[in-house]
Amino acid sequence: MKTQREELLDMAEDNVRFSITLSPYDFRKLKLWAKLRGRPPAAFAAQIIAARVEANFETINQQLAEYARYNNISVEELEASLDSE
Repeated sequence: MKTQREELLDMAEDNVRFSITLSPYDFRKLKLWAKLRGRPPAAFAAQIIAARVEANFETINQQLAEYARYNNISVEELEASLDSE
């Protein structure tokens, strides 16, 4: 089993792009915050999302384990199923 750090490094090699929708108010605040930090809004948003995922890593793993246990499958089987959707 990989460590959290190893998983994060693996993911960094294959960055994924996707679109999100924000209200004009939230986008303006994001844009202002990003400018204050010297970053483009999209790069700053990616940093925020990555930080929140990392901060919730254990919670995500616990939820995966509980859901897998409830469905009588392994975590690996659950992840494969969710990845294929």
